Amino acid sequence: MNDQKMSKQDELKRGVNPVVVAVAGAVVGAGIAVAGVVLSDEKNREKIVKAVNSVRDDVTHYVEKTQKQIEVEKKILEKRILADKIKVKKVVASAKNSLDKTAKEVNNAVKSL
Repeated sequence: MNDQKMSKQDELKRGVNPVVVAVAGAVVGAGIAVAGVVLSDEKNREKIVKAVNSVRDDVTHYVEKTQKQIEVEKKILEKRILADKIKVKKVVASAKNSLDKTAKEVNNAVKSL
């Protein structure tokens, strides 16, 4: 369970997986090659190139948007973690003070016996 959490956190830190982008690029490239061979008409090739460029631009925009969203979420989480660390330090300090106070009271009680 811990390994799964860590791998998901690692994925978030890295952003978009370059393997996914490479595979998407390879699929689009293969599609272009097949379409170029099958369709020899220049008008059709121009249409295909236009469509592929549009898809490529859409995918690029989506990847960039996703990376920006990840960065925003990362900053929000970092702020929350920092705030929680401060809270934990305050609780620990309070517990330590309470323990010290109790120890002093016990020592005084023992001395008075």
